[in-house]
Amino acid sequence: MALPQALSAQYVSQGGRFEVDNRKGCASLTVTITNANLVTTGFCTGLNPCEMNWGDGTPVQTNVFTHTYTQPGTYTLSVLYQTLGPDQIIITVRPNQPPVFELYTCSGNQVQVRVTDTFYDAYIINYNDASPEVQVPKGSMAVDNHTFGTPGSKTISVRGKDVNAADNCTSAGQAFTAVPVLPTPFINELRVVSNASVEQDFTSSANVAYRLEIASNNNTTFQLLQNVYNQPSVSVSNLRTDDNYYCFRLGAFDRCAGSVTSYSNIVCSADLDLTLQSLENRLTWTTHPSGIANFTIQRNSALLTTVPSSPYSDTDVSCRTTYCYRVTSNYSNGSRSISAEKCGETFSALVPTAIQNTTAVVGMGEVQLTWQQDPAFSPESYTLFKRPASGMFSPLGNTTTATFTDINYTGTESFCYRINYRDVCGNNSDPGLDVCPMVLTGTLNSDNSINLNWTAYEGWLNGVNHYEVDKYNATGTLVQTFNTGTATSLLDDVTDLTNQIYRYVVRAIANDAGLGTAISNQIEIIKEPKLYYPTAFTPDGQGPAENEVFKVFGQYLASLELRIFNRWGELLFVTTDMDQGWDGRFRGREQPEGTYAFVARITDLAGRTFNRSGSVVLLRKK
Repeated sequence: MALPQALSAQYVSQGGRFEVDNRKGCASLTVTITNANLVTTGFCTGLNPCEMNWGDGTPVQTNVFTHTYTQPGTYTLSVLYQTLGPDQIIITVRPNQPPVFELYTCSGNQVQVRVTDTFYDAYIINYNDASPEVQVPKGSMAVDNHTFGTPGSKTISVRGKDVNAADNCTSAGQAFTAVPVLPTPFINELRVVSNASVEQDFTSSANVAYRLEIASNNNTTFQLLQNVYNQPSVSVSNLRTDDNYYCFRLGAFDRCAGSVTSYSNIVCSADLDLTLQSLENRLTWTTHPSGIANFTIQRNSALLTTVPSSPYSDTDVSCRTTYCYRVTSNYSNGSRSISAEKCGETFSALVPTAIQNTTAVVGMGEVQLTWQQDPAFSPESYTLFKRPASGMFSPLGNTTTATFTDINYTGTESFCYRINYRDVCGNNSDPGLDVCPMVLTGTLNSDNSINLNWTAYEGWLNGVNHYEVDKYNATGTLVQTFNTGTATSLLDDVTDLTNQIYRYVVRAIANDAGLGTAISNQIEIIKEPKLYYPTAFTPDGQGPAENEVFKVFGQYLASLELRIFNRWGELLFVTTDMDQGWDGRFRGREQPEGTYAFVARITDLAGRTFNRSGSVVLLRKK
């Protein structure tokens, strides 16, 4: 309503002797004593002065009729008359507080002013468009609608005023834009932040009242959820986002007309579920598909993929790894809805493939095992077991690499191994294939030929292609290699007058490429030295030359000491020169025909020393 033009009020003191123009108002409040002679005359003049005590701590003054109170408070204004005594009135100074009010934009260049402030008894609204000021009481009736003649920027101010108080309180002003039609709002983004709440961001206009509406598991049956005013975003709680999806729309509400003029786009939350399967994280979500162009999936805050619809299975995962997912519904109008984050640790139910290809290399007092394992599984640790040729497996050790050395291996005994493993997913493999290193043995025949035998190699799924026997001399030089095919024995009857000591190693070659070579233990065979000598000789100078002396010679001899004795045991001849023989003489004399004994002390190429003895017949031609 318009504020009527009021005459200046006058307020009388308690004793009725004087009156003032204001007894209540906002700081700073100016009070004037308008009449000090309501009962008598001639007082408060130069001839009959009065003392004015304004009650705010300022000095008492004589015949001063106007005073300004600068601070809020309650003061007693006292006027002391010369013969009549004092009279007084209570002055109330309120804090000068600009009122709080809201502006609501309406269609048709209208505005609704709603004063939410209750500090004053009434409020005066000035639209600053030459229209009369409007006064409204405090409380629920502190509302006024106004129509501007033109659209555009305006300024509206409101000041407070108490009943029977001065109209001197400071105004609060707000800028306002009048519009012919309320603009349509737009929901930019919806985010599910918990299993009970969502947040939404809007594109909205200042001073427009909006109504946020909600529909559960559909996008048609909307109900009013809450009012929105001058907020760029809103949080909605008390939902069940793990069980339902919710659709929202924002209505531009004309407070002047009391109706919604237009609705925003509809944006719906998505109810996301994560199901963990063996090496597969399956995402399913439920939402209303209307207006959605596609869905983007984030994994651990990074873009994973874009899909047209639910569901989606993520198989590019590692076990024992936590993955967190969000699904964003991308609307064709540019808005989007982001689901809650769902996290889970991937597991695997796959049983790791057994280790089926292991290569054993036997060394001096040890065996090194190297194996291949299905690359589809990542091992966490390997466990090795060991058993004798006939016996039970018992734990041997653990390793995290695909190799292990048993330092307590003896190449003369048969042992077998088994390798199992636990993968990084916590699953145990099937038992591995038994691994039995080759055990090589050899015997020396009377003719110095050598029989070699070895156990068949076990440890490769597809078996051995062939065996190769390497033969080395005493200096470690490779002399010969025999390919025995799949046979596990070899007769080495190769004649060699030079080398007495041989070392043998068997190598197994796998049918499958890339498995390496299995190697047996190494054995050493020392051939026996052989002595050769005639049973008779004829030292008579008639030839042939080889019959003129008696020599002992042989195979694999490093040194030789030859002694000749007659039948009475008398030493006739001694030499350490293997090229020197006995010519049948003793101290230059020819010895008679007959049988003589000899003793040969020899050292072979292997460094062994032993004696050989025999006899020879000395003959002379007639």
